[in-house]
Amino acid sequence: MKNKILIKLIVPSLNDEFEIFVPVNERISKVKELLVKSIKDISDSAFDDTRIYSLLDPDTGTIYDSRLPIRDTNIKNSKKVILF
Repeated sequence: MKNKILIKLIVPSLNDEFEIFVPVNERISKVKELLVKSIKDISDSAFDDTRIYSLLDPDTGTIYDSRLPIRDTNIKNSKKVILF
């Protein structure tokens, strides 16, 4: 799976974490859409998919630029990322 990486997604609104594969060639904006849909499905619709979410690096506090592809960020295998 060279085109995907495994991240640990922290979702504070659900007080939960998920390990999810994400495509490295997609932009952050597209990955956010996929993550929001996936989390809504996993959480039996307890997750509010009508809000606008951002991805945050918990180590630096940096919000990832939605225009960048995953491969151009510091998101690598096993990276923790916060969806807020």
